[in-house]
Amino acid sequence: MPRELPNTPDGARAGAEDGARTEVERWILRELEPRPSTSADLSYERMGSQSGECLAVIYQPLDYRKRAHWHDTALVSAFARSLEGASSVLDIGPGDGWPSLRIAGRFERIVGIDPSPRRVRGQRDNASRLGITNVEFLEMDALSLAFDDASFGGVAAASSIEQTGDPARALAEVFRVLEPGGALAMVFEDYGTYFPHSAGDEELWTEAGESDRVLFYQARTKSPPRETKYGLFLDRAALEREPDLGRIIDRLHQDPVKLENLEDGAPGPLSPDDLGVSFFERLRPLVLAARHFELAHLTSESLDAILREIGFVDVRHFDHRLLGLRAVFDAADSAGKLDDLSIVFPMICELFGAAAVDRAAPGAGDFAIARKPA
Repeated sequence: MPRELPNTPDGARAGAEDGARTEVERWILRELEPRPSTSADLSYERMGSQSGECLAVIYQPLDYRKRAHWHDTALVSAFARSLEGASSVLDIGPGDGWPSLRIAGRFERIVGIDPSPRRVRGQRDNASRLGITNVEFLEMDALSLAFDDASFGGVAAASSIEQTGDPARALAEVFRVLEPGGALAMVFEDYGTYFPHSAGDEELWTEAGESDRVLFYQARTKSPPRETKYGLFLDRAALEREPDLGRIIDRLHQDPVKLENLEDGAPGPLSPDDLGVSFFERLRPLVLAARHFELAHLTSESLDAILREIGFVDVRHFDHRLLGLRAVFDAADSAGKLDDLSIVFPMICELFGAAAVDRAAPGAGDFAIARKPA
Protein backbone atom coordinates (compact mmCIF):
# COMPACT_ATOMS: atom_id res chain seq x y z
CA MET A 1 0.00 0.00 0.00
CA PRO A 2 1.26 3.54 -0.71
CA ARG A 3 2.14 5.75 2.22
CA GLU A 4 -0.46 8.29 3.32
CA LEU A 5 -0.54 11.30 1.02
CA PRO A 6 -1.05 14.94 1.98
CA ASN A 7 -4.61 16.29 1.81
CA THR A 8 -4.62 18.12 -1.51
CA PRO A 9 -7.49 20.58 -0.87
CA ASP A 10 -5.84 21.91 2.30
CA GLY A 11 -2.90 23.00 0.20
CA ALA A 12 -5.21 24.78 -2.21
CA ARG A 13 -7.04 26.52 0.63
CA ALA A 14 -3.77 27.64 2.16
CA GLY A 15 -2.67 29.12 -1.14
CA ALA A 16 -5.99 30.87 -1.55
CA GLU A 17 -5.82 32.30 1.95
CA ASP A 18 -2.38 33.68 1.13
CA GLY A 19 -3.91 36.16 -1.30
CA ALA A 20 -5.27 34.24 -4.29
CA ARG A 21 -8.92 34.90 -3.42
CA THR A 22 -10.86 37.51 -5.35
CA GLU A 23 -12.44 40.56 -3.79
CA VAL A 24 -15.92 39.06 -4.25
CA GLU A 25 -14.82 35.78 -2.63
CA ARG A 26 -13.44 37.58 0.38
CA TRP A 27 -16.69 39.51 0.76
CA ILE A 28 -18.85 36.36 0.51
CA LEU A 29 -16.72 34.48 3.03
CA ARG A 30 -16.65 37.38 5.46
CA GLU A 31 -20.25 38.60 5.21
CA LEU A 32 -22.25 35.47 4.35
CA GLU A 33 -20.15 32.72 5.98
CA PRO A 34 -21.22 30.08 3.44
CA ARG A 35 -21.74 26.53 4.66
CA PRO A 36 -19.30 23.97 3.23
CA SER A 37 -20.80 21.76 0.52
CA THR A 38 -19.59 19.44 -2.25
CA SER A 39 -19.63 19.57 -6.03
CA ALA A 40 -22.13 16.67 -6.00
CA ASP A 41 -24.59 18.56 -3.79
CA LEU A 42 -24.17 22.06 -5.17
CA SER A 43 -23.67 21.22 -8.86
CA TYR A 44 -24.49 17.74 -10.09
CA GLU A 45 -27.51 17.07 -7.90
CA ARG A 46 -29.20 20.10 -9.51
CA MET A 47 -28.75 18.92 -13.10
CA GLY A 48 -31.46 17.05 -14.95
CA SER A 49 -28.78 15.84 -17.39
CA GLN A 50 -25.10 16.55 -16.87
CA SER A 51 -24.51 16.67 -20.62
CA GLY A 52 -27.68 18.52 -21.56
CA GLU A 53 -28.82 15.30 -23.29
CA CYS A 54 -26.36 15.84 -26.12
CA LEU A 55 -24.38 12.61 -25.87
CA ALA A 56 -24.17 10.40 -28.94
CA VAL A 57 -25.89 7.00 -28.62
CA ILE A 58 -26.96 7.63 -25.02
CA TYR A 59 -29.33 10.45 -26.01
CA GLN A 60 -28.94 11.02 -29.75
CA PRO A 61 -28.51 8.71 -32.75
CA LEU A 62 -24.91 8.62 -33.90
CA ASP A 63 -24.65 11.31 -36.60
CA TYR A 64 -21.68 11.68 -38.96
CA ARG A 65 -22.67 15.32 -39.56
CA LYS A 66 -21.88 16.30 -35.96
CA ARG A 67 -18.23 16.85 -35.06
CA ALA A 68 -19.03 16.23 -31.38
CA HIS A 69 -20.18 12.71 -32.28
CA TRP A 70 -16.88 12.02 -34.05
CA HIS A 71 -15.00 13.20 -30.96
CA ASP A 72 -17.21 11.22 -28.59
CA THR A 73 -16.78 8.01 -30.58
CA ALA A 74 -13.01 8.44 -30.73
CA LEU A 75 -12.79 9.01 -26.96
CA VAL A 76 -14.85 5.87 -26.37
CA SER A 77 -12.29 4.02 -28.46
CA ALA A 78 -9.46 5.58 -26.44
CA PHE A 79 -10.96 4.45 -23.13
CA ALA A 80 -11.56 0.95 -24.50
CA ARG A 81 -8.00 0.70 -25.84
CA SER A 82 -6.50 1.98 -22.58
CA LEU A 83 -8.36 -0.64 -20.53
CA GLU A 84 -7.95 -3.47 -23.02
CA GLY A 85 -7.64 -6.86 -21.37
CA ALA A 86 -9.72 -6.03 -18.31
CA SER A 87 -12.84 -8.09 -17.66
CA SER A 88 -14.29 -5.73 -15.04
CA VAL A 89 -14.08 -1.92 -15.13
CA LEU A 90 -14.86 0.72 -12.51
CA ASP A 91 -16.12 4.06 -13.88
CA ILE A 92 -15.74 6.95 -11.44
CA GLY A 93 -18.28 9.76 -11.83
CA PRO A 94 -19.97 8.70 -15.10
CA GLY A 95 -22.41 11.61 -15.18
CA ASP A 96 -25.15 10.49 -17.58
CA GLY A 97 -23.49 7.08 -17.91
CA TRP A 98 -20.43 8.03 -19.97
CA PRO A 99 -18.22 6.28 -20.86
CA SER A 100 -19.76 3.25 -19.08
CA LEU A 101 -22.70 2.82 -21.42
CA ARG A 102 -20.60 3.40 -24.56
CA ILE A 103 -17.93 0.84 -23.66
CA ALA A 104 -20.30 -1.72 -22.12
CA GLY A 105 -20.14 -4.03 -25.12
CA ARG A 106 -16.35 -4.36 -24.82
CA PHE A 107 -16.12 -5.58 -21.24
CA GLU A 108 -17.73 -8.31 -19.18
CA ARG A 109 -18.80 -6.08 -16.28
CA ILE A 110 -18.77 -2.35 -15.52
CA VAL A 111 -19.61 -0.63 -12.25
CA GLY A 112 -20.17 3.13 -12.22
CA ILE A 113 -20.08 5.07 -8.95
CA ASP A 114 -21.30 8.60 -8.26
CA PRO A 115 -21.97 10.53 -5.01
CA SER A 116 -25.05 12.24 -6.46
CA PRO A 117 -28.31 10.26 -6.04
CA ARG A 118 -29.86 12.15 -8.95
CA ARG A 119 -27.00 11.25 -11.25
CA VAL A 120 -27.23 7.58 -10.27
CA ARG A 121 -30.97 7.53 -11.01
CA GLY A 122 -30.29 9.06 -14.43
CA GLN A 123 -27.53 6.56 -15.17
CA ARG A 124 -29.80 3.63 -14.28
CA ASP A 125 -32.63 5.05 -16.37
CA ASN A 126 -30.34 5.44 -19.38
CA ALA A 127 -29.02 1.88 -19.02
CA SER A 128 -32.56 0.53 -18.82
CA ARG A 129 -33.74 2.55 -21.82
CA LEU A 130 -30.79 1.34 -23.90
CA GLY A 131 -31.21 -2.28 -22.77
CA ILE A 132 -27.69 -2.50 -21.34
CA THR A 133 -27.55 -5.10 -18.57
CA ASN A 134 -23.85 -5.57 -17.73
CA VAL A 135 -23.42 -2.09 -16.20
CA GLU A 136 -24.31 -1.37 -12.57
CA PHE A 137 -24.52 2.14 -11.11
CA LEU A 138 -24.04 2.73 -7.38
CA GLU A 139 -24.19 5.76 -5.09
CA MET A 140 -20.70 5.96 -3.63
CA ASP A 141 -17.91 8.41 -2.79
CA ALA A 142 -14.66 7.89 -4.68
CA LEU A 143 -12.74 8.84 -1.53
CA SER A 144 -13.93 5.67 0.18
CA LEU A 145 -14.61 2.92 -2.35
CA ALA A 146 -16.67 0.06 -0.91
CA PHE A 147 -14.79 -2.61 -2.88
CA ASP A 148 -12.18 -5.16 -1.91
CA ASP A 149 -8.57 -4.72 -2.94
CA ALA A 150 -7.83 -5.76 -6.54
CA SER A 151 -11.51 -5.84 -7.54
CA PHE A 152 -11.20 -4.37 -11.07
CA GLY A 153 -9.00 -4.89 -14.08
CA GLY A 154 -9.42 -1.26 -15.18
CA VAL A 155 -10.64 2.11 -13.93
CA ALA A 156 -12.08 4.91 -16.09
CA ALA A 157 -12.62 8.49 -14.95
CA ALA A 158 -13.85 11.34 -17.15
CA SER A 159 -13.39 14.79 -15.57
CA SER A 160 -14.30 13.40 -12.16
CA ILE A 161 -11.19 12.79 -10.05
CA GLU A 162 -10.65 16.55 -9.64
CA GLN A 163 -14.26 16.92 -8.48
CA THR A 164 -13.78 14.66 -5.46
CA GLY A 165 -12.26 17.30 -3.19
CA ASP A 166 -9.11 15.21 -2.63
CA PRO A 167 -7.64 13.86 -5.88
CA ALA A 168 -4.66 12.19 -4.18
CA ARG A 169 -6.90 10.20 -1.86
CA ALA A 170 -9.25 9.24 -4.71
CA LEU A 171 -6.33 8.03 -6.83
CA ALA A 172 -4.95 6.04 -3.89
CA GLU A 173 -8.34 4.31 -3.68
CA VAL A 174 -8.19 3.62 -7.43
CA PHE A 175 -4.77 2.03 -6.97
CA ARG A 176 -6.08 -0.13 -4.13
CA VAL A 177 -9.05 -1.57 -6.06
CA LEU A 178 -7.06 -2.20 -9.25
CA GLU A 179 -5.76 -5.67 -9.94
CA PRO A 180 -1.98 -5.96 -10.35
CA GLY A 181 -1.26 -4.95 -13.93
CA GLY A 182 -4.58 -3.09 -14.18
CA ALA A 183 -4.86 0.27 -15.94
CA LEU A 184 -6.28 3.69 -15.08
CA ALA A 185 -7.54 5.87 -17.95
CA MET A 186 -8.67 9.38 -17.04
CA VAL A 187 -9.56 12.67 -18.65
CA PHE A 188 -8.95 15.61 -16.34
CA GLU A 189 -9.16 19.41 -16.42
CA ASP A 190 -5.49 20.31 -16.81
CA TYR A 191 -5.12 23.68 -15.12
CA GLY A 192 -1.58 23.88 -16.48
CA THR A 193 -3.09 24.75 -19.87
CA TYR A 194 -6.16 26.68 -18.68
CA PHE A 195 -6.22 30.47 -18.82
CA PRO A 196 -3.31 30.88 -21.26
CA HIS A 197 -3.65 34.68 -21.16
CA SER A 198 -4.68 35.24 -17.55
CA ALA A 199 -4.25 33.97 -13.99
CA GLY A 200 -7.83 32.70 -13.79
CA ASP A 201 -11.44 33.68 -14.30
CA GLU A 202 -14.65 34.60 -12.48
CA GLU A 203 -18.15 33.71 -13.64
CA LEU A 204 -21.67 34.60 -12.50
CA TRP A 205 -24.95 32.92 -13.44
CA THR A 206 -28.32 32.07 -11.91
CA GLU A 207 -30.46 28.94 -11.89
CA ALA A 208 -34.13 28.59 -11.10
CA GLY A 209 -35.12 25.32 -9.48
CA GLU A 210 -38.54 24.03 -8.57
CA SER A 211 -38.48 25.86 -5.25
CA ASP A 212 -35.47 28.18 -5.31
CA ARG A 213 -33.53 30.83 -7.19
CA VAL A 214 -29.78 30.56 -6.83
CA LEU A 215 -27.01 32.95 -7.81
CA PHE A 216 -23.76 31.11 -8.50
CA TYR A 217 -20.34 32.73 -8.38
CA GLN A 218 -17.33 30.70 -9.49
CA ALA A 219 -13.68 31.66 -9.20
CA ARG A 220 -10.88 29.63 -10.78
CA THR A 221 -7.15 30.30 -10.50
CA LYS A 222 -4.17 28.82 -12.29
CA SER A 223 -1.77 29.23 -9.36
CA PRO A 224 -2.70 27.55 -7.12
CA PRO A 225 -4.83 25.38 -9.43
CA ARG A 226 -8.21 25.60 -7.75
CA GLU A 227 -11.92 26.11 -8.32
CA THR A 228 -14.28 27.63 -5.77
CA LYS A 229 -18.02 27.81 -6.30
CA TYR A 230 -20.52 29.73 -4.18
CA GLY A 231 -24.31 29.30 -4.25
CA LEU A 232 -26.43 32.12 -2.83
CA PHE A 233 -30.02 30.98 -2.28
CA LEU A 234 -32.33 33.98 -2.78
CA ASP A 235 -35.71 34.94 -1.36
CA ARG A 236 -37.88 34.85 -4.51
CA ALA A 237 -40.67 36.99 -3.02
CA ALA A 238 -38.24 39.66 -1.83
CA LEU A 239 -36.52 39.63 -5.22
CA GLU A 240 -39.81 40.52 -6.91
CA ARG A 241 -39.90 43.69 -4.81
CA GLU A 242 -36.44 44.72 -6.07
CA PRO A 243 -36.89 45.27 -9.84
CA ASP A 244 -33.33 46.52 -10.44
CA LEU A 245 -31.78 43.46 -8.82
CA GLY A 246 -34.39 41.26 -10.47
CA ARG A 247 -33.35 42.60 -13.87
CA ILE A 248 -29.73 41.60 -13.24
CA ILE A 249 -30.69 38.17 -11.89
CA ASP A 250 -32.92 37.54 -14.91
CA ARG A 251 -30.13 38.60 -17.25
CA LEU A 252 -27.66 36.25 -15.55
CA HIS A 253 -30.16 33.42 -15.98
CA GLN A 254 -30.22 34.03 -19.74
CA ASP A 255 -26.53 34.83 -20.19
CA PRO A 256 -23.82 33.77 -17.71
CA VAL A 257 -21.16 36.46 -17.42
CA LYS A 258 -17.39 36.15 -17.15
CA LEU A 259 -16.30 39.17 -15.11
CA GLU A 260 -12.97 39.52 -16.89
CA ASN A 261 -14.85 40.10 -20.15
CA LEU A 262 -16.63 43.04 -18.55
CA GLU A 263 -13.34 44.46 -17.36
CA ASP A 264 -11.93 44.15 -20.88
CA GLY A 265 -14.73 46.36 -22.16
CA ALA A 266 -16.55 43.70 -24.16
CA PRO A 267 -20.02 44.97 -25.09
CA GLY A 268 -22.96 43.56 -23.16
CA PRO A 269 -26.07 44.41 -21.16
CA LEU A 270 -24.20 44.39 -17.82
CA SER A 271 -21.24 46.44 -16.64
CA PRO A 272 -18.59 45.91 -13.93
CA ASP A 273 -20.56 48.31 -11.71
CA ASP A 274 -23.59 46.02 -12.00
CA LEU A 275 -21.72 42.97 -10.70
CA GLY A 276 -19.03 44.13 -8.29
CA VAL A 277 -19.00 43.89 -4.51
CA SER A 278 -21.62 46.66 -4.36
CA PHE A 279 -24.03 44.31 -6.19
CA PHE A 280 -23.52 41.63 -3.56
CA GLU A 281 -23.97 44.16 -0.78
CA ARG A 282 -27.35 45.15 -2.26
CA LEU A 283 -28.24 41.48 -2.64
CA ARG A 284 -27.32 40.52 0.93
CA PRO A 285 -30.80 41.09 2.52
CA LEU A 286 -32.27 38.68 -0.05
CA VAL A 287 -29.86 35.82 0.70
CA LEU A 288 -31.56 33.08 2.69
CA ALA A 289 -28.54 30.74 2.75
CA ALA A 290 -25.08 30.44 1.24
CA ARG A 291 -23.06 27.33 0.42
CA HIS A 292 -19.72 26.72 -1.23
CA PHE A 293 -17.12 24.13 -2.14
CA GLU A 294 -13.47 24.39 -3.04
CA LEU A 295 -11.57 21.96 -5.23
CA ALA A 296 -7.87 21.46 -5.75
CA HIS A 297 -7.31 20.93 -9.46
CA LEU A 298 -4.55 19.14 -11.30
CA THR A 299 -1.88 19.84 -13.86
CA SER A 300 -0.10 17.19 -15.90
CA GLU A 301 2.92 17.64 -13.63
CA SER A 302 1.03 17.45 -10.33
CA LEU A 303 -1.02 14.47 -11.50
CA ASP A 304 2.10 12.58 -12.52
CA ALA A 305 3.71 13.29 -9.15
CA ILE A 306 0.65 11.97 -7.32
CA LEU A 307 0.38 8.86 -9.51
CA ARG A 308 4.05 7.98 -9.08
CA GLU A 309 3.97 8.64 -5.34
CA ILE A 310 1.04 6.23 -5.02
CA GLY A 311 2.88 3.56 -7.00
CA PHE A 312 1.58 3.78 -10.57
CA VAL A 313 4.00 3.14 -13.43
CA ASP A 314 4.02 3.72 -17.19
CA VAL A 315 2.33 7.14 -16.85
CA ARG A 316 1.54 8.58 -20.29
CA HIS A 317 -0.54 11.42 -21.73
CA PHE A 318 -2.19 12.74 -24.87
CA ASP A 319 -4.47 15.66 -25.73
CA HIS A 320 -8.07 14.50 -25.38
CA ARG A 321 -9.25 17.04 -27.98
CA LEU A 322 -7.83 14.78 -30.72
CA LEU A 323 -7.06 17.72 -32.97
CA GLY A 324 -6.08 15.49 -35.89
CA LEU A 325 -9.54 13.95 -35.97
CA ARG A 326 -11.08 17.41 -35.76
CA ALA A 327 -9.01 18.44 -38.77
CA VAL A 328 -10.28 15.43 -40.76
CA PHE A 329 -13.89 16.33 -39.98
CA ASP A 330 -13.39 20.03 -40.77
CA ALA A 331 -11.67 19.27 -44.08
CA ALA A 332 -14.43 16.89 -45.17
CA ASP A 333 -17.11 19.31 -44.04
CA SER A 334 -15.53 22.25 -45.89
CA ALA A 335 -15.21 20.17 -49.04
CA GLY A 336 -18.80 18.94 -48.82
CA LYS A 337 -17.56 15.37 -48.48
CA LEU A 338 -19.11 14.34 -45.15
CA ASP A 339 -21.74 12.23 -46.89
CA ASP A 340 -18.95 10.20 -48.47
CA LEU A 341 -17.77 9.26 -44.96
CA SER A 342 -21.18 8.36 -43.53
CA ILE A 343 -20.48 4.62 -43.48
CA VAL A 344 -16.82 4.63 -42.49
CA PHE A 345 -16.74 7.48 -39.95
CA PRO A 346 -17.11 5.16 -36.88
CA MET A 347 -14.08 3.21 -38.14
CA ILE A 348 -12.11 6.44 -38.60
CA CYS A 349 -12.98 7.53 -35.06
CA GLU A 350 -12.07 4.11 -33.69
CA LEU A 351 -8.66 4.24 -35.35
CA PHE A 352 -7.90 7.79 -34.17
CA GLY A 353 -8.83 6.97 -30.56
CA ALA A 354 -6.78 3.78 -30.45
CA ALA A 355 -3.81 5.44 -32.17
CA ALA A 356 -3.83 8.30 -29.63
CA VAL A 357 -3.46 5.76 -26.82
CA ASP A 358 -0.71 3.88 -28.64
CA ARG A 359 1.22 7.14 -29.20
CA ALA A 360 0.68 8.50 -25.66
CA ALA A 361 3.94 9.50 -24.02
CA PRO A 362 5.32 11.11 -20.87
CA GLY A 363 4.69 14.84 -20.69
CA ALA A 364 1.67 17.11 -20.88
CA GLY A 365 -1.82 16.08 -21.91
CA ASP A 366 -5.26 15.91 -20.34
CA PHE A 367 -5.92 12.24 -21.09
CA ALA A 368 -3.71 10.24 -18.73
CA ILE A 369 -3.02 6.52 -18.68
CA ALA A 370 -1.20 4.70 -15.88
CA ARG A 371 -0.76 1.13 -14.73
CA LYS A 372 -0.51 -0.67 -11.40
CA PRO A 373 2.62 -2.86 -11.34
CA ALA A 374 1.94 -6.52 -12.05
